[in-house]
Amino acid sequence: MDVGYYAATCPDAAATVRQAMELQFYNDRTIAPAIIRMLFHDCFVRGCDASVMIVPTAGRSSERVAIPNQTLRGFNIVNRVKKVLESACPGAVSCADTLALMARDSVALLGGAAYDVPLGRRDGLQSNPWEVDLPAPFARLDDALGAFAARGFSAEETVVLFGAHTVGATRCSHFRYRLAHPDGTMDEALRRDMAEACGLAGGDLPPGDDPTAFLDQDTPFAIDNACYGQMIGNRSLLQLDQEAATHPATAGHVAYYAASPDAFVRRFSEAMAKLAAVGVLEGDAGEVRKVCSAYNK
Repeated sequence: MDVGYYAATCPDAAATVRQAMELQFYNDRTIAPAIIRMLFHDCFVRGCDASVMIVPTAGRSSERVAIPNQTLRGFNIVNRVKKVLESACPGAVSCADTLALMARDSVALLGGAAYDVPLGRRDGLQSNPWEVDLPAPFARLDDALGAFAARGFSAEETVVLFGAHTVGATRCSHFRYRLAHPDGTMDEALRRDMAEACGLAGGDLPPGDDPTAFLDQDTPFAIDNACYGQMIGNRSLLQLDQEAATHPATAGHVAYYAASPDAFVRRFSEAMAKLAAVGVLEGDAGEVRKVCSAYNK
């Protein structure tokens, strides 16, 4: 892969993606965290090959139906950007590269550090729901560390990528058990606030309703180190994040980034660049899809 991969075939690809993301962001800031999350879900399964974007058909399932992927957002935005690229440069820019560029621009729009994205990914030819094995929000930290290590990430890099929880939101179902059965690891004021927001304090939520809450209650649309201070102060919603503050393999890194805002912003972009290079298809492998939601015919 190379930053200038499309210099001859689609020289304005990166600028086109950036312009589209800027427009979308100013209409809806929540799309940037959603795109970052989509990249993670894509790259953790079969590598960064846009397999998560395939829409299932009557005869063929896909990663989209797996439970962790059912709450992903932004597929329509990726398809819209790809359509613009396809109009300008037919058959040139892959969906995997489109998503990687959109994630890079999302980081920048949220105040993160700019970083280069080597290009040349190809789109995958398989998308299987049974292969989706992402660390759950309520997983043990040791299991999550193992999953990240299997994809080449150290404990320090894993803590840095947990920093993505400085933006975006999560559903109450991912942490409601911590509200109903307090164990002393969540700040009591936060627990009471979330119990009310999630319908555990006598609220009248419709049956089956699953509200969302910002992961970072202070700066939910800024890539900063606030989430690490929240981990240390027992103000993390997710058990996985909270455990990172005290686990022997991660506590030191959490403390370091809680005290080092500039270092975190720099390292987060470096870790995102590494994430976007996990298990990529190159050369003649895979294909360059015309439409991100379906294999070429």
